[in-house]
Amino acid sequence: MKSSRATPPVPPGAVFISVQQLRARYGSVSLMWVNRRLKNDPKFPKPQYFGRLRFWKIADLEAYERDAVTKVA
Repeated sequence: MKSSRATPPVPPGAVFISVQQLRARYGSVSLMWVNRRLKNDPKFPKPQYFGRLRFWKIADLEAYERDAVTKVA
């Protein structure tokens, strides 16, 4: 079931993104996709927790993406 709430855009200069923004970044992937990456891909960036909420450092995601591109090329 899709939520009627739109994913908030990532503001310029942001350091962290939420799980909703992470899912949008990778093409509207499912929450299960994110959980499987965390479980099965040791290089996928781990979130930081603020209370019960998970946030990812944008710099860590960009480094992961650069590494993934260099392995394909």
